Amino acid sequence: MSIPPDRASGEEAFLRQFMAEERALLRFILRYVPSIADARDVLQETLVTLWAKRAEFDAAREFLPWACGIARFKVREFWRKQPRWEALAHDDFMTLVDQSREELAPELSVRAEKLRECVAKLPAEHRATLDRYYREDEPVETLALREGRSVDAIYKTLQRVRRSLLECIERGLRSEGAAT
Repeated sequence: MSIPPDRASGEEAFLRQFMAEERALLRFILRYVPSIADARDVLQETLVTLWAKRAEFDAAREFLPWACGIARFKVREFWRKQPRWEALAHDDFMTLVDQSREELAPELSVRAEKLRECVAKLPAEHRATLDRYYREDEPVETLALREGRSVDAIYKTLQRVRRSLLECIERGLRSEGAAT
């Protein structure tokens, strides 16, 4: 059984859209589900639903808002299924999170800029380790093998670098506050 060419190209375009927005969709889910493992589960459930509804997607519209709408339902579904999250499974909580995020947006934006500045000041090997761990989702065990170091040494390095970044960000915010 062969797939008609127009359907195949539509599915390919759909997959390309999803792959391009996957990290943004995961970040969206992490607003409501702070555990990365749980958020990845919700992302997977979202992907399954997105794929099932791919024929409903209007290519003239933006993909991410549509995908986030589906992810919202999957987050609520996750909350209802998890005893520790069940109390959050209502629209008011999601609205509260969204409002708080909107109120904090200017501060978060300044902090994100300071973080970029501080990361740029790190030694190249620390930047590479952070990049592999956070952007490429490389496990600590793989990093340890790659760098010829122990798993504990990688964890300690990540801990020190995170602490250093936090201190750098706070220094930058204090100096900026003093300058204004």
